[in-house]
Amino acid sequence: MSAPLIERFVRAARQETARSLQELCAEVGAAEASVLAPSGAKLIFFASTNPLLMSESAPSVPINGSFSGAAFRSGQTMAVANAAGMAQHYGAVDATTKEATHEFAAIPIAGREVLGVLTLVNRLTPSERRPAPFSLDELARAEAFARETGLALQGFPGLFDHIAGRSGHEMADASWLAPLANLGAAERRVVAALADALIKNRGR
Repeated sequence: MSAPLIERFVRAARQETARSLQELCAEVGAAEASVLAPSGAKLIFFASTNPLLMSESAPSVPINGSFSGAAFRSGQTMAVANAAGMAQHYGAVDATTKEATHEFAAIPIAGREVLGVLTLVNRLTPSERRPAPFSLDELARAEAFARETGLALQGFPGLFDHIAGRSGHEMADASWLAPLANLGAAERRVVAALADALIKNRGR
């Protein structure tokens, strides 16, 4: 696969993931959602409903010293009602978005191992009294989304590596496409959506 085609595929994957995150936000009542990918000792934004976090200037999040990092390390969902007031909250993201984080959830995206982290930030309709954490039902829907994303990512082992700046050229080897044959119906729908987005972005 040529380098320009890889770039278009990665861009399409990020855009399609961001679109899916918008749908998730509507389902769970979140103001914002993101998918973060590991890069060394940090997590970087792969996709987000917030355009500021899709830019090259978006901050990375330390794996040691953040709620998202704790979810990545432990493989367990983390959810808090008022993140900005807690020591594990990483404030550089708030400084970028100019929005304080109140309700927050970090859900590991796992396949055979933890591949990244899905985050939910703030309620779409804030509570008039005090921040209300995401409910068990809302977290269950987010965890289902994370599982679906993890299954799809297993078919593209170099995708997160490419956006994280690690050896993206390994995707040029056609062998990375081999796992697609083992995907189930749900994963194939995700792949089809990514392929469709790629085709639509050819001229952009």
